[in-house]
Amino acid sequence: MPDLKVATCCYCGARTTLRPTAQDGHGLACGSCGAPLTRMKALRPEQAQAAARHPTAPHPMPMKPPKKKRKKKKSLFHKLAKEVWDEIEEIFD
Repeated sequence: MPDLKVATCCYCGARTTLRPTAQDGHGLACGSCGAPLTRMKALRPEQAQAAARHPTAPHPMPMKPPKKKRKKKKSLFHKLAKEVWDEIEEIFD
């Protein structure tokens, strides 16, 4: 980029790099809204590069779905107690 220029757009107020217009290539337009720029102030190349960089927005961390609670296996004691209880009920019936 031989001659990088940054200006503040008089329409949208954005501070962007200037790009040539598509019609004749000699006019300059705002990089954000495309409006033709009539008044501009050229910056030094160091300042122009610093102003042209846009910081990226931090990405939010994706939310993990909550872990499902696993069902506990019935213990051997529980199975035996159920069998004994069934036998006792059979006796009384």
